[in-house]
Amino acid sequence: MDDAKEPGQSLQIEDSQVRLSGFLNEDVSSAVEALIFASPMPLTSGQLARLVSCDRRRIPQIVESLNMKYIEAARTFRIERFDDSYRFYTIPEYDKYISRLADLPRPARLSRAALEVLSIIAYKQPVVKSEVECVRGIDSDGVIRTLIERGLIAVGGRSDSPGRPLLYKTTPDFLEFFGIADLSDLPSPDISESDLEPSRTLTLLRQPEESAGSSGPDDKAFDASE
Repeated sequence: MDDAKEPGQSLQIEDSQVRLSGFLNEDVSSAVEALIFASPMPLTSGQLARLVSCDRRRIPQIVESLNMKYIEAARTFRIERFDDSYRFYTIPEYDKYISRLADLPRPARLSRAALEVLSIIAYKQPVVKSEVECVRGIDSDGVIRTLIERGLIAVGGRSDSPGRPLLYKTTPDFLEFFGIADLSDLPSPDISESDLEPSRTLTLLRQPEESAGSSGPDDKAFDASE
């Protein structure tokens, strides 16, 4: 039986191999790009090679190829190499625009107290202030006012309970602040609703004894069965 391949068949096989090789190279190149983009710190050639499972000597070639694509597409950024590490940077022509970012107000970090109140409202909303304070065990007037000023919570109506206290709920700014689409994206709490209820301790009082092991004529020994 003749195993020789027809010329046309050989060309098809070679063409398939070239396309497969190109696909694999492009996949590795895209992976390197994604890693450098996502990493908060510069990544070395060794780290990139290990993460994409390729020879570290290929990394400079991949980065050069990516930069050529950015130039051809007139992108505003490049991949910069310093020492043996890589990171993204914007080209100098756009420095005047990027410098304006310094003029934008930066969101202030939330205090622990604010995070506590915000968490309670987020998971139990709409909720009245007294219920928030019942869970925290401390007055929360100031924290609630701060969260309203920050636009993270708002009044969502009034409760039907006596006095008709205000109900609080989170706002769209709350979703944006924490980077979630809607409240269903909130992580499931590790505690149950009953765990959020304040603990109640029963304390039994008795008159002090005059001396250990003895009692006065009017004293009555404590008996739990009574």
